[in-house]
Amino acid sequence: MCLLMAVPLPSNANSTDTEVSNTPPNCNAQRDNWTVGLVFCTEGASQGYTLFSPIPSNTTYLIDGKGRLVHQWTSPGEHRPALSAYLLPDGDLLRTANNAQNAVGNFSGGGTSGKVERISWNGTLEWSWTYDDTLHISHHDIEPMPNGNLLMIAWEEKSEEEALQAGRNPAIASDSPGGLNNVWPDHIIEVKPVGTNGAEIVWKWHAWDHLVQDYDETKDNYGVVGDHPELLDVNYIGGTGNAAGRADWMHCNGIDYNSVLDQIALSCRSMNEVYIIDHSTTTEEAAGHTGGVSGKGGDILYRWGNPQVYDKGLSSDQQLFAQHDVQWIEQGHPEEGQLIVFNNGNGRYPAFSSVDIIRPPIENGTYTLASNGTYGPNQPAWTWDQGEAMYSGSISGAQALANGNVLVTHGTLGTLYEVNDAGEVVWEYIGPVGPNGSYTQGEPVPAGNRVGTTANAIFKATHYPATYPAFQFRALSGDDYIETWVDACPDEEAIHWDSNGDGCIDDTDGDGVLDPFDLCMFGSDTVDVDNDGVPDACDDFIDSDGDGVENHEDLCEGADDSLDEDTDGVPDGCDELIDSDNDGVENDNDTCPGQDDGIDVDGDNIPDGCDDLIDSDGDGVPDSEDRCVGADDTMDIDNDGVPDGCDDRSNGDQHNMTADNETSDDGYEMIWDNCKWSVTISEYQCWMDDWD
Repeated sequence: MCLLMAVPLPSNANSTDTEVSNTPPNCNAQRDNWTVGLVFCTEGASQGYTLFSPIPSNTTYLIDGKGRLVHQWTSPGEHRPALSAYLLPDGDLLRTANNAQNAVGNFSGGGTSGKVERISWNGTLEWSWTYDDTLHISHHDIEPMPNGNLLMIAWEEKSEEEALQAGRNPAIASDSPGGLNNVWPDHIIEVKPVGTNGAEIVWKWHAWDHLVQDYDETKDNYGVVGDHPELLDVNYIGGTGNAAGRADWMHCNGIDYNSVLDQIALSCRSMNEVYIIDHSTTTEEAAGHTGGVSGKGGDILYRWGNPQVYDKGLSSDQQLFAQHDVQWIEQGHPEEGQLIVFNNGNGRYPAFSSVDIIRPPIENGTYTLASNGTYGPNQPAWTWDQGEAMYSGSISGAQALANGNVLVTHGTLGTLYEVNDAGEVVWEYIGPVGPNGSYTQGEPVPAGNRVGTTANAIFKATHYPATYPAFQFRALSGDDYIETWVDACPDEEAIHWDSNGDGCIDDTDGDGVLDPFDLCMFGSDTVDVDNDGVPDACDDFIDSDGDGVENHEDLCEGADDSLDEDTDGVPDGCDELIDSDNDGVENDNDTCPGQDDGIDVDGDNIPDGCDDLIDSDGDGVPDSEDRCVGADDTMDIDNDGVPDGCDDRSNGDQHNMTADNETSDDGYEMIWDNCKWSVTISEYQCWMDDWD
């Protein structure tokens, strides 16, 4: 399968486009049946690239977050790694090389190297150098430095006589070849590359220069081991069984450099400890106990993991168990400046591995001892494990990432995890390379040469962010997977869009529209109730009638809910009676909008609310002014001012019918007003009707 951003439109795609319209997902792994490669990821995984060197292979691979091959380097000397490799800022690869088959000394420990190679981005060998003779050989790990030099871990052979002179107990056996009771302590060299195959050792540190022992009081380094945490007990044996008699006494397996502190961190498996030493010294100062920024020469500044090594504490105080890959946590991670280490767990019961973050106690730039004479902390600041499901008895590593996650290498199973701060796996990759090359997807990875291991072992992987200088001005494109495939769709360029690895472009939601062209990746593109061009499954606002009210809340589907002329809570489109004045007459037939059409006092078919003259008796006088309701106010035959309809005296006399004898009916005030008796008024005369 090849990779192109322009994906030809398959015949079953409901689109007329010929170019990808969607951005490929950051993570498209749905791979429960995959046996190698990217088997799981989420959007919480880091963006960038991961470098790893399969131990059985002479090739180093760079993959992207989707598990696709971005670049690879093959050893010009056809060497397997031994065991680490690093990508330099200029794009060159700096890698260890297993030169054991050409070794001239007696060294036979695990992780033997003897050589280092620098390979350009284009695969050209730019520099190589061998550190392998009868007395020395490099192994396990190297560390590129900002000044262009590199640090290397190496063994140096000490004879049985030299070991005895250093106060080593002769009862301690050795597996040194030839039956010799030799011992191989570790040392560190700083190497400056010269030319294409030369080097200058510009700085050294030897563990053998910093020993203490309480076995032979005749030796200069005799002392109380517990009083000297800055020194190594030459008679401490951390291993058990066969490991107790190894010439590889310390088995240091990881090195890191802190350019801000100018200090070196060192992991030594057989001691179950990590160490920090001063690099600001000269080589001469590094051999002694004074000098450098610390003022302590090459003595140990800090150690952690197993206080029994310096005769402090009990077995219950041991924190590290055959650990690997100590690193300072770089800027960006919440624990920046602290240490992280892969804690293999050998000797723990039940056996399990973990990743631990350590916060060394520092006061005014000095690592401080606790009151009991040990270095803290009492426990890791953060730890992650999967119980017995993750146990790696050897190799492995851990790297803290800038986004707060941690890249974990479960080395013996060739598996990489990215874990977030909550301990959740957000990315998982199974190395697809074994002794005979790439594995085929779907086939199980063969077992390794040790119990509980697989044949795709990886020493450790390293993650590089997309902003790393090596990637600038380089076209990085994941053109294929490392593993081989049975491609079900050989005519489709599916790599960006193939989550299940069948070689076919995915149609994740099964709507007949392939993912590159899918408007809605999680639902059918064909269902769009409101016809707004956004499929319903991805439509945050489905509004079929365009009234601004979502369908599931719409009171009147198909009409505008905001139109409610009579404000009765029923949108007009669904209102059977739009009656703004609540008179029971719909607005379209309302004679008097705003008034009750049912009120028509004068019966003239004009509702009172719109009637300019409410005249119930039809006399032309409004009811509000009518003197004789029900009769014609204009009819007054006797001209007495009392409409005839209300006048009970036809002769012109008017009987004052008022009970309290107030002002006469003609409106004139009379002297008889307020009399006790009723009176009859005739023109300008009056008389009493009754005498009581």
